[in-house]
Amino acid sequence: MDDLTLIEGLRARREPAVTAFLERYKSLLHHCIGHFESDVGAREDRYQDLVLYMLQRLDKDAFDPEKGSFGTWLYRVAWCRCVDMKRRESASGRPFLRTSGDDLPDRADESPGPEEVAGIEEVGGVVREALEELTQEERSLLDLRFVQGETLGEIAAELSISLEQAKYRLRRATISLRRVLVHNFAHEEALTEI
Repeated sequence: MDDLTLIEGLRARREPAVTAFLERYKSLLHHCIGHFESDVGAREDRYQDLVLYMLQRLDKDAFDPEKGSFGTWLYRVAWCRCVDMKRRESASGRPFLRTSGDDLPDRADESPGPEEVAGIEEVGGVVREALEELTQEERSLLDLRFVQGETLGEIAAELSISLEQAKYRLRRATISLRRVLVHNFAHEEALTEI
C-alpha cells in the first residue's frame, strides 16, 4: 500500500490502513520517543498519544505530499509533539524552591511603594493648598466629581442645576484649579532659582 492510499485509509479509519500504518511506522515512532523517554511504560503511553495525535493531524489535512514524504512528516510531527509534552511535564513538575520561613504572596504587591506614597502625599498637599484658593462652589464641584466620583447627572441633581450648567461650572472649576496650580508652581520655581 503506497503512502497516499494509506493516508486515505487512515482518514477513513479503515482497519487495513490503520494496521499497515502501525506496522510500518512503529519503529520510526519508537525511535523518536526513545530520545525523550527511558521508561518502557512511558514509551508505550507516548506512542499511543502520538498515534492519536497524528490521526487528528491527518484529519485536519496537515500532511502535504508536495512538501515531503509521509515518513519524514510523521517523524517531524512526533518529534515536535514529544518536545511539547516534555516542556509541559517539566513546567508542571518543576519544584518551586522556597527558603524556610518565607511566606511569599501569590502575586506581587500592587500597593504603592514608599517613594510613590511620598510623591502622592506631596502632590496631594500641593492640590489641597491650591483648592483653598478656590471658591466654595468650585471646591464643592471638584470634590463631588473627583473625590466622591459622582457623575455629571448626579452633580446636577444634587445642586438642582441643569446638566449643561453642571458641565460648565465643573469645567470652570477645573480651569481655576489648573491656573492656581500653574501659578503656585511657577512661584515655587522662581523661589528656588533665587
